[in-house]
Amino acid sequence: MALVVGVVLVAGGLWAWRVSGLVDKEIRARYGALPEVESSRLLLRAPVPQDAVAVAATIDAEMLARNGWTKRTARVLVKAVASGHPTPGLLVFESWSDGTLVGCATVHPSNSDASSRTLGWWIGPRHRRAGYASEAVAALVEAIHDAGFTIIEIGTAESNLAVQRICARIGATEVDRRAQPLPNGSVVPGIWYEHRRATADMP
Repeated sequence: MALVVGVVLVAGGLWAWRVSGLVDKEIRARYGALPEVESSRLLLRAPVPQDAVAVAATIDAEMLARNGWTKRTARVLVKAVASGHPTPGLLVFESWSDGTLVGCATVHPSNSDASSRTLGWWIGPRHRRAGYASEAVAALVEAIHDAGFTIIEIGTAESNLAVQRICARIGATEVDRRAQPLPNGSVVPGIWYEHRRATADMP
């Protein structure tokens, strides 16, 4: 009887492992992981478990408030990095000069179009107002288009002038204004932008 139970448990474990593998494969296919992206000062790459503490250091009260995150949202993200199974679409910004992490980004499938991606980002408190966000976003936009995605969507609160300036700098166009629900349960007036790669056929 013990042998039968053992076989059932092993079989169940193998089945769960196989299903988990299929789910991971499906998620990877849906998110379409980007290759490493380089800019003049930064390497934009997928996080590894050793990054967990540094990722946590990029998340302070200002970041939580601006993005409408809760502390639990942050804990879940950091714990996922530490476990080796980071949130799909998460990237970290590593400084070429000293290897420190200055910020992070998320690149997610858009709800509206399979050829679109939604881009978000944040910079840690020690590295703000140094131009890292503009540099990283410009490099990411180029890489996302190179990966075959026609449209990049960026959403922000009407009060977030820094993101609006970056959108203007990279040539993103405002396409909508609507209420935006946030993870902490609040709802803010939001602005949505689109960035489309210019082609020879476009003016």
